[in-house]
Amino acid sequence: MSTASRNGGPRRGRQLAHRPNFVVFCTDQQRADSLGCYGNAQARTPHLDALAARGLCFDDHLTPNQICSPSRGTMITGLYPRHHGMTTNGRTMHEGLATLPGLLSEEGYRTHAVGKLHLQPIMADLPFGYPESVPFWQAGLGAGWNGPYFGYETVDFMIGESLLATEGGHYAEWLHVRHPEIAWLYRPEAALDGPLADLGEAWTSAVPDALHYNSWIADRALAFLERAERPFMLFVSTPDPHHPFSPPRPWADLFDPADIPEPLVLPGELERMPDYVRARLPADWIDNEAPPVEQGGMTVTDGVSPASLARAAALTRGMEAQIDHQFGRVLAKLDDMDIAGETVVLFTSDHGEFLGNHGLLHKGPPPYRDLCRVSFVMAGPGIPRGERTSAPSSHLDLAPTLLALAGIDADAAGKDGQSLAPVLRGDGMEGRERFLEFHPRIDRRTYNYSIDTGRWRLTLYPESGSGWGELFDLGSDPGECKNLFHHAACRTVRDRLAERLQSRFPADPDAGTALIAKW
Repeated sequence: MSTASRNGGPRRGRQLAHRPNFVVFCTDQQRADSLGCYGNAQARTPHLDALAARGLCFDDHLTPNQICSPSRGTMITGLYPRHHGMTTNGRTMHEGLATLPGLLSEEGYRTHAVGKLHLQPIMADLPFGYPESVPFWQAGLGAGWNGPYFGYETVDFMIGESLLATEGGHYAEWLHVRHPEIAWLYRPEAALDGPLADLGEAWTSAVPDALHYNSWIADRALAFLERAERPFMLFVSTPDPHHPFSPPRPWADLFDPADIPEPLVLPGELERMPDYVRARLPADWIDNEAPPVEQGGMTVTDGVSPASLARAAALTRGMEAQIDHQFGRVLAKLDDMDIAGETVVLFTSDHGEFLGNHGLLHKGPPPYRDLCRVSFVMAGPGIPRGERTSAPSSHLDLAPTLLALAGIDADAAGKDGQSLAPVLRGDGMEGRERFLEFHPRIDRRTYNYSIDTGRWRLTLYPESGSGWGELFDLGSDPGECKNLFHHAACRTVRDRLAERLQSRFPADPDAGTALIAKW
């Protein structure tokens, strides 16, 4: 087994008084505007909304990378992907990096993770010996193994999204032993409704809700809480609402597609974008042996009917409602154990999803806020109650913030982020600039890096050779529909931001560890 998979085993340190427990909820590919507490009147997310009502909502929270592994690596290290090494899926982090769970473990915390972590390539060949890879489990190496893993003393893995859920990991093992007849029901061929003719990744799953991986993830989280030493850190991570859009009943039937608002699309808006965005990019979301596609599987929607897009959105809302229900079970357990008052709870997602906005699906190279802005909710001791903040925060800040709340030096994590403790005290973070970066897996021209000032977002493509660029006035165009990069009246702003970006966050298209696998 690699050194990275053993990183951060338990080393008990000093015992500090009054240290909070931590429960971190994370979803995959969920936009901030999917929650009721972020203004979605249709959402059925009562438990997360209640969490926000007793905590603090960050309204301008960004991930520095809109792809799964890079973003997740940033959350546990406090480093940009260029610094932790996972610049794309299919890579792993540099050896020996400090991680949030590892640092907490060293100081006496009991650390555990449940669900999807995606800190190693899930299709890595067997010789790598990566526990978060399907070949590792298919070779029988996962029998009896449950950590340590990147600082988590123990783990309960769920690998991939729905079509890989039965191929490897603790959930797959549990399913094959306890309910072997269920595995096939994850396939679209077993769907109760769908797949749709023009959107083959939208269907109603035949898997019973009680045996679905989201239910299992909550079950394993509850089991940990029953036996947990205190203080503890519990990371609870679902692979949904990432596509395919395939929730089970009753969640698949919860929303009427006729009630779903139309996606935000301005006629002709993609004509002002770099021309690769308008190209039809095949969305390969099943076969690791299929021809490679660019990170995120971004595809245009002009071949998908409005009715099918609405159905996909309705299924996504159902997935989000299912997740809320399962997270609600964990929150109720904290109350039942009378430890909610000593537990900091955090909810976020690794990145977002177009879901039809801009005439696009999934995610991809252009760093629209549909992809890079995610919810970030905190509640518990030391957190303001029932408040919102527009402070410009980032996934870079997650690790240093929780370390600070634990009474541990926030600088022990990567120094790219900063503790949000001043925001929790009511102080501002005005004028903070944030940087974003996308590393391609295939087409080097699509490498891009960005500066986000809160008012403007500038994106440069230094490898394109085609004058590609993006400039959006987030004040007057929060939906990012009007690219002003070549607008003469904005040339001064563009050039000033470009100089700032190039001096503070220089282009680094070759950053990252070796590419090992497709995912």
